[in-house]
Amino acid sequence: LCGNLDSKVVRQLAGRYKSWIHLNPADSPWLYRAELQQKGVVVEQCLFPGPPTMPSDAQVAALMDALDMAGKAARLQRKSAHQLATDADLKFYNRCVNCGPMREWLLQRLPQQSAAMVTAPQDGLILKQLFDTESSTFTYLLGCASSREAVLIDPVLEQKDRDLTTIDEMGLELCYVINTHAHADHITSGGTIRRDRSEVKTVISKASGAKADLLTEPGDQVRFGQFSLEAVATPGHTSGCTTWLLKGTPHVAFTGDTLLIRGCGRTDFQQGDAGLLYDNVHAKIFSLQGDTLIYPGHDYKGRNVSTVDEERRFNPRLTKSREEFVKLMAELGLPYPKKIDVAVPANMV
Repeated sequence: LCGNLDSKVVRQLAGRYKSWIHLNPADSPWLYRAELQQKGVVVEQCLFPGPPTMPSDAQVAALMDALDMAGKAARLQRKSAHQLATDADLKFYNRCVNCGPMREWLLQRLPQQSAAMVTAPQDGLILKQLFDTESSTFTYLLGCASSREAVLIDPVLEQKDRDLTTIDEMGLELCYVINTHAHADHITSGGTIRRDRSEVKTVISKASGAKADLLTEPGDQVRFGQFSLEAVATPGHTSGCTTWLLKGTPHVAFTGDTLLIRGCGRTDFQQGDAGLLYDNVHAKIFSLQGDTLIYPGHDYKGRNVSTVDEERRFNPRLTKSREEFVKLMAELGLPYPKKIDVAVPANMV
């Protein structure tokens, strides 16, 4: 999905696509039909208006037909795509005043908005990324395709029914609920899931001070089918933060609030320590292979996944010197999470 592009960029991109679907009016100066067709790209034009005009059912049907027929890879071009992409959070819609009507229209027509992606970075691995819009928390459902055993990482209490329904629909058997740390912005659903499904074990680091069926130490493994998650101690955001590493091709790291996409967790409560966070990220995460996938605990700007190489190069906080980083974190002046007085005590028991 892209916004308006000049002819030079279109020519550069054309060789990567079999189809190009233009959602602006047919007389738009940004439709370079001839340039695309010279590269063998099939060009379709489907008028798809945006706010304040809502697309009709016929226009929606025409776009769906074009998508079904389009050769892949396909690019969709629309004047307001930049605003839509900024606002959409890859299917997680916020309350933007300008895009509110479009958000409501999309939410009525797109099922299961909480499920951002289902992907398999490793053969036989089921990986589903889910999202809670109130706390901007990512929950991860991991499953083994052969054994059907599964784990759930950082689930949110209000999304418990969604998560369990998803697990059942996918024919998975939930074995473990893992929390990367004792959260301050939401209450985990781990305890209530365990009460409903006695075979499920809850997991958190021993250093967190919280209660769980399994209290992990660095290097401990949680196995599900042919896969195994390794506990890597990465305190700093809190004293008990753990990154869960799934080794393979590529490695996959579930970093919780320790490392976010182009950011990191705050360090001003729950025994937070900015210097310790910096040291752990550099020594235990940035030391991994560059193509290691980073799945964070939160995102607030519509991003889903990063890599170690990207964060080494582009993370605006963690590319600073240690001294600069510690100073920056001390001066953030962030308000405390709204639910901290309720969430922290609830997540410790």
